[in-house]
Amino acid sequence: MVQTGDRAAWTNTLGVIFNRNFNVVAVINLLVMTAYYMIFVTGAPYVREAYGVSLSVAGLSSGVMVMGCLSGRFASGSLLSFLGCRTILLAGILLYLGSMATFFLAASLPVLFVQRFLTGIAVGVTGTATGTIVAYVIPRECHGLGISLFTMSTAVALAAGPFFGIALVDGSGYRAVVWTSFLFGVICLAVFFALRTLPHMLKKHRPMTDIYSYIDPRVVRFSLVALVACLGYGCIQAFLTSFTAERGVSEAASLFFLVYAAAALGTRPFSGHILDHYGPNVVFYPALLIMASAMALLAVTENSVMFLLGAVLLGAGFGNFQSAGQAVSLTLVTRSRFAQATTTFFLFFDLGIGLGPYLFGFLVPSFGYEGMFFSLAVVALFAAFLYWFEYGRMKHRRHHA
Repeated sequence: MVQTGDRAAWTNTLGVIFNRNFNVVAVINLLVMTAYYMIFVTGAPYVREAYGVSLSVAGLSSGVMVMGCLSGRFASGSLLSFLGCRTILLAGILLYLGSMATFFLAASLPVLFVQRFLTGIAVGVTGTATGTIVAYVIPRECHGLGISLFTMSTAVALAAGPFFGIALVDGSGYRAVVWTSFLFGVICLAVFFALRTLPHMLKKHRPMTDIYSYIDPRVVRFSLVALVACLGYGCIQAFLTSFTAERGVSEAASLFFLVYAAAALGTRPFSGHILDHYGPNVVFYPALLIMASAMALLAVTENSVMFLLGAVLLGAGFGNFQSAGQAVSLTLVTRSRFAQATTTFFLFFDLGIGLGPYLFGFLVPSFGYEGMFFSLAVVALFAAFLYWFEYGRMKHRRHHA
């Protein structure tokens, strides 16, 4: 049984985490990321049908959005320190609204590509701003649990975006996706004005030409672990449809990310609590080993049960790696560098997701999906070794200034 004192302490901790500013940015992150995944999943088929282009050119429209997201994250590191979180978050929301409106003026494919790039920038700026604000509004001793709870908004978006996107396209056409995404932006703008005064953000300005104005070198080496770990997840995103068709489990494909999100949502509060009280090693090693198991299971998947069990393992493994990684990256810097730490971690995180299909997709023609996923299981094990080498074997202290 849970002791009364423990229950009271847990309730008090949750009360401190779920403050008004936390709730506001969690809602904004949920809506923007849901729209992002709606567009990401349905955008390429729309481009192919509307403009009569090849599958590779249609896929480039999604790649352009990812590049925009990376650009937005990179620029945010310096701008957040210079202009403050509130201003940058508002700018990200307004740019997002403007990019959604621009879709209806896109009479040619090049203009559509510009629209997608601007949408990516807006998502990158907004996501970095919300992640940085969370770092400031949650007490440092609760960062593990608090960030785990905050990143649930992204986990829900990952499941809800593809689900609603496909449903809207099937029911009303692609324009319904854009109108819904625009409506989400309007809601984000309204919710933004519920933000209360944010904690003071310590500012240490560097020249705009200094690379360290955008990223933090103390987080780069740790973020290499994220880049390696994300390679496998990127391949799952890119090849899920064709993989399930080959294995005869297409009927379960739509459930994969729902099951993934459920596993992540069910385990993150516990992993966050463990991270705060027992340190990161107790979370990272199991998470990466479970992720390796998920890849190995997908390699030998023969039916829907095995396929969805892989989703459970991926949610428990990679899903917890994401939130724990963001929390640990903040422990490596002072409060004045939270923006750069958040930017650095997610730059490598997104880069890994983007590189995965390009680095491992070439294995499929020669070795099949079985060979690709077994290779990615080895990569996940290598990520565990890299974590040990870059962080896990060392004693660390938190920065407080």
